[in-house]
Amino acid sequence: MGVSAAVAASLVRRLSQAEPPPPWGLFAAVNAALVGLIAIVAGSFIGLSVFGDQPAALLTGWTIGSLVTVIFVSVSRRQPDERAALRLDAGQTRLYLVLLFSLGMAMVIDLVDLAVTGAFLPAPELVDLLAQPGSALAWAIAAALLLAAQPAAEELVFRGMLFPAARARLGPWLALLLAAVAHAAFHYAAYARPEIPLWHALVSPFLAGLVFTGVRVYTGSTRAAVVAHAAFGLFALLKVVALLG
Repeated sequence: MGVSAAVAASLVRRLSQAEPPPPWGLFAAVNAALVGLIAIVAGSFIGLSVFGDQPAALLTGWTIGSLVTVIFVSVSRRQPDERAALRLDAGQTRLYLVLLFSLGMAMVIDLVDLAVTGAFLPAPELVDLLAQPGSALAWAIAAALLLAAQPAAEELVFRGMLFPAARARLGPWLALLLAAVAHAAFHYAAYARPEIPLWHALVSPFLAGLVFTGVRVYTGSTRAAVVAHAAFGLFALLKVVALLG
């Protein structure tokens, strides 16, 4: 049995194992996602009012929205049993291996995206940064968004809250699918642009959501899913650098 087959078999086994239900339900998890989306929209207005049509505008707004989402989850899930259920510890997980694996998966998904769309496209969040190579401030905000704020916010919501709640209510396989679908729908609503093909704006985030949820299942750690998400953000930034070069 090859390494990939062994990992897949281990993932299936771990997904089939029972996990204690979290002290919140699906409604609370969906509510957190809605709060995150509203925060992204509100933050966008703030960023546009400060920076106008500069690349830093939406990047700032999205970063603000992500930070508000992190704060909301942290405040609303502050009880010890809730913090434990969020699975924020790394446990025995080697996070550098998660980072390397996720970088590889980001490359694979990007190659699939290239094969389908025929174009080497930036992440939707970085379209403005590619169209108008921004200031050092815009690049710094983009790095803060894609390497920290967005991974923390989305993984707390979709892998920290939604996945375990759905797993308890719907079963592991439907929960895996739901977490990826919700992740893709959130990205499409928050970041999609008219010039971005539907595959790149919706299907690629769905595939990424499958990877992040798979990492959460395999490691049992939401922190590991945050690292996986940050790896995709790192790849997105390096890709824009390559496109500009």
